[in-house]
Amino acid sequence: MRAAARLLVCAVILFSTIGPFRSKAAAAAPGARVDALVREVQLLEDTRAIKTLQRAYGYYTDRALWHEVADLFADDATLELGADGVYVGKQRIQEYLRHLGGGREGLAYGELHEHLQLQPVVHVDQDGLHAKARWRDVGMLGEYGKSAAWTEGIYENQYVKRNGVWMIRSAHLYVTFEAPLQLGWARLQSIADWRSQAAKDYPADRPPSVRYGRFPQVQVVTFHYGNPADTNDSRSASGERAEGGDRGRGDALATYEHRVRLLRDHDEIENLQGIYGYYFDKNLWDEVAKLFTQDATFEDGQRGVYVGRDHIRKALLLFGAQGPRQGQLNNYLQLQPVIDVSEDGKSAKARWRAVIQLASPNADGQWGEGTYENEYVREGGVWKIRKLHFYLTALTDYDLMWSKGSIAVPAASTLLPPDRPPTEIYRSLPGVYLPPFHFAHPVTGLPIDSHPPADSLLGRP
Repeated sequence: MRAAARLLVCAVILFSTIGPFRSKAAAAAPGARVDALVREVQLLEDTRAIKTLQRAYGYYTDRALWHEVADLFADDATLELGADGVYVGKQRIQEYLRHLGGGREGLAYGELHEHLQLQPVVHVDQDGLHAKARWRDVGMLGEYGKSAAWTEGIYENQYVKRNGVWMIRSAHLYVTFEAPLQLGWARLQSIADWRSQAAKDYPADRPPSVRYGRFPQVQVVTFHYGNPADTNDSRSASGERAEGGDRGRGDALATYEHRVRLLRDHDEIENLQGIYGYYFDKNLWDEVAKLFTQDATFEDGQRGVYVGRDHIRKALLLFGAQGPRQGQLNNYLQLQPVIDVSEDGKSAKARWRAVIQLASPNADGQWGEGTYENEYVREGGVWKIRKLHFYLTALTDYDLMWSKGSIAVPAASTLLPPDRPPTEIYRSLPGVYLPPFHFAHPVTGLPIDSHPPADSLLGRP
């Protein structure tokens, strides 16, 4: 791909630099820029290839296609799921997965085995041959008429590119919980030996690389990256950035450079929001606060608007004390982004969906859903959150779910009052509210009406 990309860019440059008013120096100058652009294009292509690879892993796992799953791994790869230990090599991985699937390929009638691969944070090394990524795995498992269960966990994976093809070098799933649907995550008890039956019947090549307990015990999976707000060099977050294009020239090369930068901005913002979610899960409020600009705003439901990074840091304590604790689950899954970067590459807006899984010690679990409409700015070469606005669609008691167990949207705190009242007044379920869209309809180009009748907005008593 790199050679093809260079040929394409060279053709663009040749076309843009010929003519009676181009000097020899001007015609030769783009050479270094071509190399930077080729690297940039390759990095973007690599990032997308890795996302496709991991998402294919999820789709194949959903249908118990163990042979296809194993073929996503390098020959010398490793797989580690929960407490089962480390399986080494493609053949061992495939056989272990077959044991997990009951000794066969494919699903039996009535089986459900969904494993959603969500919230990627992908970083490709400068050599273009190695990469690391963090993913969230959400599972819905069971058999019709017999059982149903949830699972959730974090993958910290490594990838390698061989002969131009990306493969999984190491997949490590840290399981947060496995919970029957009927009881939910809030009633789980600690288990000393939580290896799967497959691991007991088909022992691993090596013991687990990390010893930890599932929820309600505390675990924070080590991040393969630092907080992007801790540096003024955007390359630390997602690789080298091609610079030097002068859009004022109006030539094709400058336009190409500009398009590449906007694509990179999109990826950096997706990483930023994914990182926000992973820090939020574990109540790492110091890290969360760093992701905001100094003059940022934070608005969650009907709690009101908190202004400034310092006040936002204090407001985060409304969601619990700093750091994880036994029996607390605070998952806010960051999903389904629609990201729009401004033409000048200095600001952006994005809409996200959040799925919420909550639990506190000696309390019932909660399940919810909501929508973010956020704004971002590039500050010191790093993307940060300028405005976070979370609209709570529904929050419910886990057992009663949305049919009977609606929980009212939280109001403003009297212990830590906001700087401003809520910008919009609405009720969560059973009320109906459509958060305004920052983007127009992608086909018609028309704005979306976000203001249905008032009785629908507020819900009927």
